[in-house]
Amino acid sequence: MSVSVVIACYQGLPDLDVQLWALARQDYTGDFEVIISDNEGSAALRRHVDTHPLRERLSLRWVDSSDVAGTSHARNVGTRCAVYDFIAYCDQDDAVHSTWLRALSDVGRNADLVGGPLERDTLNDPVVAAWRALPDPSEPVVLGRHLPMTFGCNLGVRRAVFDAVGGWDETYPTAGSDIEFCWRIQEAGFRFGFAPDAMVAYRYRTDIVDTWHQVIDYGREEARVAKQYGAPGRQWWWLPIHAGVVIALCPLWPWAWSRRRRGEWAWVTGNLVGRIRGSIRYRIFYP
Repeated sequence: MSVSVVIACYQGLPDLDVQLWALARQDYTGDFEVIISDNEGSAALRRHVDTHPLRERLSLRWVDSSDVAGTSHARNVGTRCAVYDFIAYCDQDDAVHSTWLRALSDVGRNADLVGGPLERDTLNDPVVAAWRALPDPSEPVVLGRHLPMTFGCNLGVRRAVFDAVGGWDETYPTAGSDIEFCWRIQEAGFRFGFAPDAMVAYRYRTDIVDTWHQVIDYGREEARVAKQYGAPGRQWWWLPIHAGVVIALCPLWPWAWSRRRRGEWAWVTGNLVGRIRGSIRYRIFYP
């Protein structure tokens, strides 16, 4: 199987180079190309790609996707420029493990949509890594008690399937787009596969305010997807449990005002705030 790797990019330097060198270390023996879909339309990034030392090795290409803002649009543009029939998505600021492409493509031989796990220790310092727990790497994530999904930074799909469902939904520019894409593909009758060895080192945001806004967006748009697809979501008794965790983590005492504790609280509380906002906006009970 030959693979086109698509990276949606916006102000991606210098982190992009970490990802490109990770792609150069793949143990995959098939042909693959790497497409940088630039949602900023940066002349500097284009020069960087055109003169990159890995350009030949990775069959590296730059494409302009700056006409419409959003990760979903950038992924659509990059995919429609792809040469090969299996598309693998990763992000500009992460680092795929050396087994990533081989594991995705192996599972992709018998599945239409493939996901893999994330790990938080390689690219984050221990304090930041403690802010957010990641799902069990041995099994796929199931959100809203509905269908399995995989994150957009670690996703493989057959090009024919991408075309059949119309690509990424650009009304979800960033948050929630991967959930919606995965659920739409499965509801169209295509098969989901999970590749535990397709591991990606995931980079967290290091600013607590940025993290707060990010997780609110996640929670709000997850409620939107749940409404769109009729996902039952969490049961009503989960709301007091979530609120209790927020209160328990709240840094009220001087000893609790460590950066680690503030980050944990921001993530848990922001998730609850986002779900409440999404419940109100999209008229669904999704605490």
